[in-house]
Amino acid sequence: MFYNSALLTQGFLSTWFQTVWHGLRLDFSACAYCVFPLLIIWLIEEIFKKRFLLLHKIILIFTIILIVAITMVDPELYQKWGNKFNSQVLVYISHPLEMALSAGETNWIKTLFFTIGLIYLILVIYKWILNVIKSQLAYKPINLLWITLLIAINFVILRGGIGVSTISQSSAIYSEKSINNAAATNSLWNALYFIMSNTNDIYSDNLFYLNENDAVLLFKEQLHSSADTTHLFTTKKPNIMVVILESFTASASQYFTGKNNCTPFLDSIARQNLSFMQCYASGDRTEKGLVSVLSGYPAQPSSSIIVFPDKVTKLPAISKSLKTQGYKNYYFYGGDAEFASMKAYLIVQQFDEIIDRQSFNAQELTSKWGAHDEHLYSKALNKLNSASQPFFATIMSLSSHEPYDVPYEDKTLAKDEWYGLKNSIEYADQCLFTFLENCKKQPWYKETVIVLVADHGHDIGLKDVHYFGPEKYHIPLIITGGALNNNYRGKQINHVVSQTIIPHLLLTQLGIPADDFQWQSSYADTAGFAQYHYSNGFGRVSKTQQCLFDNDSKKCYYYRGLKADSFQFINHAKAYQQELIKDFLSK
Repeated sequence: MFYNSALLTQGFLSTWFQTVWHGLRLDFSACAYCVFPLLIIWLIEEIFKKRFLLLHKIILIFTIILIVAITMVDPELYQKWGNKFNSQVLVYISHPLEMALSAGETNWIKTLFFTIGLIYLILVIYKWILNVIKSQLAYKPINLLWITLLIAINFVILRGGIGVSTISQSSAIYSEKSINNAAATNSLWNALYFIMSNTNDIYSDNLFYLNENDAVLLFKEQLHSSADTTHLFTTKKPNIMVVILESFTASASQYFTGKNNCTPFLDSIARQNLSFMQCYASGDRTEKGLVSVLSGYPAQPSSSIIVFPDKVTKLPAISKSLKTQGYKNYYFYGGDAEFASMKAYLIVQQFDEIIDRQSFNAQELTSKWGAHDEHLYSKALNKLNSASQPFFATIMSLSSHEPYDVPYEDKTLAKDEWYGLKNSIEYADQCLFTFLENCKKQPWYKETVIVLVADHGHDIGLKDVHYFGPEKYHIPLIITGGALNNNYRGKQINHVVSQTIIPHLLLTQLGIPADDFQWQSSYADTAGFAQYHYSNGFGRVSKTQQCLFDNDSKKCYYYRGLKADSFQFINHAKAYQQELIKDFLSK
């Protein structure tokens, strides 16, 4: 709470007392987990009448390291992602370099200050505990009884009581505001839960708000089968290129929102081609965006399907469908394709060639992530010039990712906390424009459809918006290329869509069955919606309504639209999430 005090909207002291009180049971449980191995050693010492001081020290030091690491990761994690340690962090933990780069904008001075203070406090406690353990105790038969009783009491505290159900994070949930609940939730307990949980434990029955029949009916009723009579492409079998733009929030664009002017070249392309003005990302991480764009599968709360190989194999994908039509599939990325299990996903989705940082020479690896966008686009252009047609190419940029170490500096931008993001988006925007201009010079361009879409949105310093508000998930979506029908150049689609429409849109325009892509209405549906999921909640946007719902407090803490329609709108969103979780667990 001290670390993120700027995010608190109530009085600090009153909120602190509430979080302490509501989080007390979980705190006791976390303490019981720490004490449990020490009690077991004490019991063994009484049985064998021998002290194992070294074992005590090892366990204490390990516990201290764990507590300090988790306690200091959580505040910055919450500031960046809006959640504490969860299964999503485990996706990244096997790639420590990329994790460090993602934290490139961390306030290291503040983190260091808090870490030193915490370590000092814990070491004082450690010294006190060690002195107690070192004290000479007489070995008596009655001690075995007392220790056994202590272990039993400790076990009751550990599980949260003697009832049938055990304690969970929900015991600390008391507020509609996620930051209050995050503060009340013990960091150690929360992290251990996700470390020790398996796939089936990620989601509890508490997230199934509706009975199954009602959920299915509500889910189906929101997916309207609008007839699509448009002919967006000039050829029946065009090359298709999907460019996934790292962190390109619509709020960086003058054309899409008027909030900033960091993407003048993208804006120019959008004005001259087919642009979707109200497109929303399905999640908030790159690997989730990749699955949403290529498989049309929505991001899930508290999980990322890409890290489950058995589930990924059951996903459809544009690449799979196009493979049956004679397309050759390429994937280009300047970073490590192994990151967050993306490479495994791409292989399963039948990509013929995966070009990542291993394909670049040392002189091109000038970004901490790998190769900057200018080198990425150059590599992609050279490869596609020699590729057989038709081809399907996915290009994923990275220069606008933290730590924003781009070879470009805009001296007119304000040097505030958002300078790095804005400056890197400007650089990425220029690289994209140069690439597309070079594409126009190639013989295959007139037979090519190009989709430009962000993987996810990003905070960019807008005032008076919710942390998980729709502004963060609003992204650009543009269709361009030589094979775009001239009748649609300069046109805008103004109704709400999700990035998950892309597979269905492309395949139906090519006359390829797209029944496997079931999570979104047709792009032509003027009553369409977009639903996105974050750490443990969802947001939903339609033409007339918006809401944010928290799964912990089970409350809608933001709603905009006609109050008379809010119940049905939120129930539709609950049904959507419920069917998504059910589908995820069944794969």
